[in-house]
Amino acid sequence: MKKILVTLFLLISFLGFGQSVSAPDSKSFLPSTNGQSASGFVLSGFSATSTLLTSISLINPPSGTTFYLDTTRGLVAASGFTLTGNKTRLVITGTMSSINTALASLKINTGSIKGNVLLSVAATVNPVGYYYNGVNGHFYRPITTTATYTAARAASLLTTFKGQTGYLVTITSADEDAFIFNNVPQGNIWFALTDEVSEARWTIDAGPEKGTLIKINNGQTNGNIPGQYNNWAGGEPNNSGDEDYAVTKWGGGSQWNDLPNHFSNPYVIEYGTWSNPDDATFTEFYTNSVTHSNGEVLTARFNIDFGGNVDETKFSAKANTYVNNLWGVTTNTLRPLSGLGKVDISNDLDTLKMAIGYKSIISAGGSEWSYVNPNASWLNGNSRLLIDMRQVGNIDPTKITNVKILDSYEGPISYTSHDANGWAIYTVPSPLTKITDGTSQFNTSIRNVNGWNTDYAFACNISFTTISAFKQHGIDLSYTNQTELNTLYSSIVSVADVYLAFRELSNGGIFGNESGNEFTSGIQYMNADIDGNGIFNEADTYRLLQHLTGTKSLTEYPVLTYLIKLYNKSDYDAITKSNWNTQFNYTRSLYPFSLNTGVFNNTYNLNATWVGDVNLSHSAKQTQSSVASMNVRTSMSLPTSNEINTSIVTEIIGDSVTAYITIDPLQQELVGTQFQLNYDNSLLKFNGISYKTKGSPTNYGTDKGDYINFGSLIMDGGTLDNTTEYKISFQPQTKLDNVLGLISVRFMDAVNKSGKTLKVIMK
Repeated sequence: MKKILVTLFLLISFLGFGQSVSAPDSKSFLPSTNGQSASGFVLSGFSATSTLLTSISLINPPSGTTFYLDTTRGLVAASGFTLTGNKTRLVITGTMSSINTALASLKINTGSIKGNVLLSVAATVNPVGYYYNGVNGHFYRPITTTATYTAARAASLLTTFKGQTGYLVTITSADEDAFIFNNVPQGNIWFALTDEVSEARWTIDAGPEKGTLIKINNGQTNGNIPGQYNNWAGGEPNNSGDEDYAVTKWGGGSQWNDLPNHFSNPYVIEYGTWSNPDDATFTEFYTNSVTHSNGEVLTARFNIDFGGNVDETKFSAKANTYVNNLWGVTTNTLRPLSGLGKVDISNDLDTLKMAIGYKSIISAGGSEWSYVNPNASWLNGNSRLLIDMRQVGNIDPTKITNVKILDSYEGPISYTSHDANGWAIYTVPSPLTKITDGTSQFNTSIRNVNGWNTDYAFACNISFTTISAFKQHGIDLSYTNQTELNTLYSSIVSVADVYLAFRELSNGGIFGNESGNEFTSGIQYMNADIDGNGIFNEADTYRLLQHLTGTKSLTEYPVLTYLIKLYNKSDYDAITKSNWNTQFNYTRSLYPFSLNTGVFNNTYNLNATWVGDVNLSHSAKQTQSSVASMNVRTSMSLPTSNEINTSIVTEIIGDSVTAYITIDPLQQELVGTQFQLNYDNSLLKFNGISYKTKGSPTNYGTDKGDYINFGSLIMDGGTLDNTTEYKISFQPQTKLDNVLGLISVRFMDAVNKSGKTLKVIMK
């Protein structure tokens, strides 16, 4: 008996149309000051005639911090909001032009409490019948048609909005309760809270909080669990008549009651599973934020650009310090990155300064404890400073790094040598003009020792002050788990990267002295230079090929620090095809940064790329723009002709399970394919792969334990045609009636002769 299963897969390229929200740089506000400018947010790319929904929110601001809009012309406040007055959040509708005018007039009022001021702006085309909560970034859809509780709960799960599955609304805070009260006119609204499983044990039964117990006894306050939000009316819940389900706006008021399931009430569907608006994954929705500070608060915030196809929320960060030649964490707290690649590690900084040297202060008066050789011909415009060691005391003279010489010089010096019984000698990067021309106000304390204009002694007192600085800091990235990182990296370095590297190397011009015919960026050379020796050559391309075919790993270890490369954005943008081999080109997940910038409010912009990512499919793009626009995902797409067709058929014949993958290149000159086929290794054992390919391609296949990585690569000028077929065989570990769910495709890639990555449609 033969059973055939045909599985349909569709890989679509998601292309946006340029809509974005850009954010200003961080700044420090003055405490207890009203009307401070917070302008700099700009919406772009939307239709000029569309009505947009925009949310402006302060996320957990310091007490007393609010905002307002100076200009509101052309705006309409969403239900429950007003345009005037001080706010912590505001949702408005209007055209892009009117909203941008309002955002340019955004003002911040601060209280006396110092701290972070996280300001978020989100925008989308205004959806009729939905309400947006700027605090958590969720949408809410009131349903006026009444239903029982269980029917409302089931119906909510069958809906989707902007790429998110709905659920019966949950109420987890007073703010969320008030939001529903202000935006939903109906009363007695079902929400996801029930004690149907166990009487008086009230549990959230929908959404991201599903399973959370908030109350263990009936009565308004009896058994309320600390830290969980409850808002019951007096004497409720009381289970009068087998009441197992909760409503808010009981009787039109603002509190909750319990009711039986046979009641028919309106309800609200909620969309969104995150708590931070920056983490939103709504399609056709755009958001950005900035973290200011109220007062001079030492901060370290990062904007990390991973480019496309990388989920930023899979990364977390820890703060590190460098002490005694070792990196160590300041705290074990992991700070997750937002959906925009933002993370704030300000609370994890080591703000205790350490002594790094001493400053010598040479003031007029006393004995001649010091002298100089100013502007001596052998010092090339510098001067030589000598300090009597008897004045140094227990201070290590090599640690004296700064000096103030009367009124002639104040700044850094370089240690040269010292004699314990004589002088400590330093180089001063100055000709000390005031010493030699007699213009110093302390001229009476300066003596020309020999009349040759080369030796000047000071009648002086010498004191020392400690120079302190923050420790060297670093931000260390980690990934959710190693298995997921392996899966990501298997798609980062694919057959398209390998073919492009070979093509660049082989296309060296008639005399073999050309480069850059295939690569358009210096970053591509750096990622293709696998051994990091500053030369891209055959050794690198064959390392890529070995990685693809599974004969040798691309890096020594598959952990993040050996895979990813982090750069300051300005340094990254300055890398070119002519200077790439002189740049830092090592993998690292820990990026060093300095807090000794002279400012409190520090924002660091980093770009990420990956070793082996030759086509930059998962790397930050280089740009010269100083304004970063952050987009969230969009479901819009455009047709493309750069595609091939493939199909998969699985069958059971006797004691064997076989999957066949066939290819139709259509009009493409197909030279490379890659597939990753998942299989359930508890029920199937991989037997092998056979290939039907014309010409002399490199066919490869490797068992990765729970998936097979296989495909073909042609580098001799030939192409793959529609007779190409891969046959993957498995041995069942038990008797099977079908293979539904046991085999699936996790990743597909293809490249044509020109080096272009193709879209793979499997059917």
